[in-house]
Amino acid sequence: MSKKILVVDDVFDDLHVMKVLLEKEGYTVLSATNGAQALDVVRQTVPDLMLIDVRMPTLSGYDLLLLMREKFNHKIKMLYVSIVPQKEVVLTDADGFIQKPFSPPVFIAAVKKVLKET
Repeated sequence: MSKKILVVDDVFDDLHVMKVLLEKEGYTVLSATNGAQALDVVRQTVPDLMLIDVRMPTLSGYDLLLLMREKFNHKIKMLYVSIVPQKEVVLTDADGFIQKPFSPPVFIAAVKKVLKET
């Protein structure tokens, strides 16, 4: 059974690129364009991994991560994917970080590493 990954990003092009790359690797991909929508998705299907943009309207990536940790602890792996430089991102409780723009091999390697599929 393929791993489920929820991609949360308010930039449609970024969301689409990540979805295509992940589907090529055989993952089941769910998507949301903001944190509130992500909460709705998680109510129906609990993913193995969430890829979260840091800056989003409605609910920031930080707030979304905190809510997910309160509800699921570390059952769901969580990676930030952001244009914000890593040194400016608070990585507390996150399972990792992917810098935008990214190359497909670097992106997939980071996903596989956090899912322990390397």
